[in-house]
Amino acid sequence: MDRLVCHCMVVGEREVLAAIRSGAGTVDEVGERCEAGTGCGSCRGGIEVMLREESARQKRGHAPEALLRQLGLFGDE
Repeated sequence: MDRLVCHCMVVGEREVLAAIRSGAGTVDEVGERCEAGTGCGSCRGGIEVMLREESARQKRGHAPEALLRQLGLFGDE
């Protein structure tokens, strides 16, 4: 099951990653593409981590999910 990243706007991890992979390079750009991070803002830090990790993954081939689990930002639902 897709983990919920933004509870306010009900946006899952897959949708955020799709926004990032389609060119969103900042939290605001992710919000423009899928509305994640445009509500209360509590998920913006997690989106920032996803942005950094996706950039690193593209360079070295690792998935962002592992880092998010290590940080305890998102648990399995």
